[in-house]
Amino acid sequence: MIIYCIRHGQATHNLKNIMNGDPRKPIHLTQLGRRQAEEVKEKLKRINFDAIYVSEFPRTQETAAIINNPRNIPVKIDKRLNDIRSGAEGKTNRFYKEEREKVAKKQKIHVLKARVGKGESFEDEIKRVSEFLSHLKKQPYKKVLIVAHYDIIQAIKMKLDKVPLEKIKDFKPKNCEIFKFKLNS
Repeated sequence: MIIYCIRHGQATHNLKNIMNGDPRKPIHLTQLGRRQAEEVKEKLKRINFDAIYVSEFPRTQETAAIINNPRNIPVKIDKRLNDIRSGAEGKTNRFYKEEREKVAKKQKIHVLKARVGKGESFEDEIKRVSEFLSHLKKQPYKKVLIVAHYDIIQAIKMKLDKVPLEKIKDFKPKNCEIFKFKLNS
């Protein structure tokens, strides 16, 4: 199976550099985010996807809807593709990173294993992504589009390209950037 992964288009929280791990918050695509999705739609127009998977977040669903119009490919919402529950909802990305580093230092663990407050670690996200990929392997698809989040795409790359935890920080998916992976059954 071939998987195409796209990080959602620019959303309002991206402009403010704030954390959003709650899909119930009304955070939507910006005008630039919609244009980015239109550009990706054009790049992917000749690919016949069997399904599109998105998270519970409006920004992934809005991106997928633009790409899917007028094709009408089945869209499946899967909470395992949700953005990280950071433990720093509404705080700046910088605050989150600093807090995560403090926790890691205090607990003497890798920063990507650290949890801020009652949030998830990146390692927790990797487990969710692994469960999702195991599920996906069992599906009869040839080509799938996944519209997800920065960390989720990092986790997919880690699993499918066997990138070590220490090196994944160098992989920085941009809004509406396309990544192609092979998922062996």
